[in-house]
Formats: sequence, C-alpha cells, structure tokens
Amino acid sequence: MKKIKNHLEHMDKVKLREDLVHYVRVKKPTKKLWSLVRHILLIGISFIILYPIMFMLSNAFKPVEQYYDPSVIWIPKAFTFANFAVVLMVIDFAKVLWNTVVIAILPALIQTAVSMYVAYGLARFNFKGRKLIVALVILTVIVPQQTISTSLYASYRNMDIFGLIGWLSQVTGGAIKVPNLIGTPWVTILPSLLSVGFKGGLYIFIYLQFFSGIPKELQEAASIDGCGPIKTFLKIIVPTTKNITLSVILLSVVWNWNDYYTPAMFIRTKDTISTAMAGFQTQLENLHNLGIGAENIQTANTQIQAAALMSIIPLVILYVILQKYFAEGIENSGLTGF
Repeated sequence: MKKIKNHLEHMDKVKLREDLVHYVRVKKPTKKLWSLVRHILLIGISFIILYPIMFMLSNAFKPVEQYYDPSVIWIPKAFTFANFAVVLMVIDFAKVLWNTVVIAILPALIQTAVSMYVAYGLARFNFKGRKLIVALVILTVIVPQQTISTSLYASYRNMDIFGLIGWLSQVTGGAIKVPNLIGTPWVTILPSLLSVGFKGGLYIFIYLQFFSGIPKELQEAASIDGCGPIKTFLKIIVPTTKNITLSVILLSVVWNWNDYYTPAMFIRTKDTISTAMAGFQTQLENLHNLGIGAENIQTANTQIQAAALMSIIPLVILYVILQKYFAEGIENSGLTGF
C-alpha cells in the first residue's frame, strides 16, 4: 500500500509538473497575447469613436489661418474664441436652443411616460392579440419613418379624426376647421402622446424587457393589499424604474435633438439645432461675400467645428449627469443579453 501511495504521489507530482510546464509554455503566452489583442482592439475602437470629438475640440479653438498649417497638428499655437463669435453672429443660438428644447425634451418626457404605461400593460396582462401587438411594436423599430412620410404628411396636413372634424365643419358652416399640424410642434407632441413618436417602439421594448423581469408575486402582493392595476403601477412598479426611465429619457432627448427629418419636413423651421447646422455653411458663405468671417471660405471649417461643439455641449452635460443611471438602466433592462 505504501508503494502504491508513493507511486500515486509521484504521478501527481509529474502531472502537476507537466501542467505547470504547459501553462508556462502555452497558456501563459496565449493569455498574454490575447490580452494584448484585446487592448489593441479597445484602443483602436476608442480612437475611432473619440477622433471626431478630438478633431472638433482641436479646430474649434484654432485660428482660421492655422487650419492648413502643417506645423499645427492637435494643439493650436494660440487659442481663440473668434470662431464662436462668428457662430453667434450667424445663428440666433438662444432661439435655436429654446426651439430644440421644446421639440426634444417635451416629447421625450411625454413619450417616456406613455411608453412605460403601454409596456406595463403588454408585460403584465394576458389578452387576445397581445403577441401581435408586441410584434407590431418591434416592427415600428425596424421600419424607417421616411417610408411613411407621404401618409404622415397627409395626416398632419388634414388631421380629420375618422372624418368627425370634417363632419362638424360642415354642420357648423366652417366654424370648426380641420386642424393643420404642419409647421407646429404638435407633429412631435401628438405622436408622443399616442406612443408612436420617434423611436417609440424601442422605448416600449426596453420597458417590456424590464417589466418582464419583475416577479409577479410583487403584483399579487399589491393586489392582496387592495391595490388595483393602476395603483399597483403607480405605487409599486414606477418607483422601481428610476434608472431605466432616466436611460429612456436620455436616449429620447438625444435622438430628438439630432433629428433633422421632422423639423425640416413637418415643422418647416430652420431654427433648431439640426436644421441650423445644416444651413450653417450656406450662411457662412453669405457672410464671406459680405466680407465677414473667414478670409477664405475654405478655412471656415474652424467655425463649423465651433458650431458643432456648441450644438453637442447640452447633450454632453446631460450625459455626464445621467451616465451612472444610464449604464445601470441599460444593464437592468435585459438588453445587454442580446
């Protein structure tokens, strides 16, 4: 027995030595190589993402004469705020900012509340057609808004709900007119109230994933305590959605803020961040023809970068404030598993 025990101990030592040699010769170098590859990929992806912001920051504070100076790479020889002065001369930034806030933040808040309520009903109640409605919600995420632009424009131009307003107009001799929403903020507010606003299907889906993970026992306990569905939603469910709600608000504000299609197509205004930025180059050319701004219109890129920087500052501030809740909200929503 002692010989067998010694033999087994010897075999264990030999195996341990072989495993150690294999780890040192194969696994350890492979682990280091994979770690190096991961770091290279992360650095490369980070550079691709951050490069536009770095380029913007570098050129926004750069004098126009240094834009094509090969000796100036990232840090300007002298910082200037003249580019921002030209932006404020070309764009009524206070007006543009206020208009953008109206069509970005107000619909975002409305859409978040409505999407939460719709998702709660789809997640916690079983009824005929539920799966079909969920499928249609996902379909709205896939189908681009531009594909239904003609029908949307016709609906906003002649908002005759089931023909009732047109009938009332005839009965009252034209005293009641069919509303025309084109050129008004209602083209963003009304869809948000009906949960079909910009990216509304995605927000419903995010909440749907979150509510599906809440134990049904919580709802049953609230029911035993005398809470109805609405009271359970308001008193029990809503307080648990803080992180996910702030995440949805942040996503909605960012998408509405950068949306060019709706303000240009339906609101028909040049006084939002997206539309003002789109026409900024033309306005700079007009100023150049009057002898104002860059001496050479080709060097006006520094002023364009300054305008772009000013347009994203509110979003950056909002993200810095909410980034903790955003990360936790996306993690808790269940989307990280996809």
